[in-house]
Amino acid sequence: MFKKLLASVGIGKAKVDAILLNEHIRAGESFDIEVVITGGDVEQELNGIELAVMAQAKAETEVGDEEVEYNKSIVLQHWQQALNVVIHPGEQITRQFTLQLHPEVPATELFGQSISKVWLQTGLDIKNGIDGSDKDSLYIIPSPTQLAVLEAIEQSGYSLYKIDIEAGRVRGDGFQSHLPCYQEYEFKPNSHSFFGAKELEVTFVDNGAETGVLIEIDRAFLGDGYRSMSIPNQCDSVETVRPYIERLLG
Repeated sequence: MFKKLLASVGIGKAKVDAILLNEHIRAGESFDIEVVITGGDVEQELNGIELAVMAQAKAETEVGDEEVEYNKSIVLQHWQQALNVVIHPGEQITRQFTLQLHPEVPATELFGQSISKVWLQTGLDIKNGIDGSDKDSLYIIPSPTQLAVLEAIEQSGYSLYKIDIEAGRVRGDGFQSHLPCYQEYEFKPNSHSFFGAKELEVTFVDNGAETGVLIEIDRAFLGDGYRSMSIPNQCDSVETVRPYIERLLG
């Protein structure tokens, strides 16, 4: 009885471990995981497995008369898988799942460098108990279209210096985002002109067939301006995206 009481508050309960079977993935693609559940000190009823893709995003809140920036964890996608089994002490139960990333999920790697935090959170729905959970980083690389756009902007005289995930949504000409956050790539010009751009902020909204590109241009003395257009995803090289980027930056 004492062990059951401890398990109900999280001591000696069943544990879950999610194993990612794909080393790298892209937003919009499917990926495979193996979930291994190990029984704790007492027999427990497992109702199901909960899985969520989460990201760390920057957000703002008002504190008095000031806006304060902070990081928060945001759920991007969520799945529930029924189990309805009893797991015995020390027993192992294994399940495999195929999940598909939303096409707007932010990238976490660029040219082998970590640029943001996105992970898979796995938990157990245990009857009369606190769920055990597991957290696994996802390694997501940008799509070929996004990589081509970033390279074309660099070849146009800009250098990438910062990448953030921002809480909120964006809208462009003919497209809008759906997830509760978006990824922003910030560029600075390699040379400065009196009325030229001081900074570019680039955001992608991929719907699977096209990639919406939203660019915020910060110009000296002229303030911020927004330009956007959609690029077909078959445009996956610098040469094929360059005409679009020239129109956006022109």
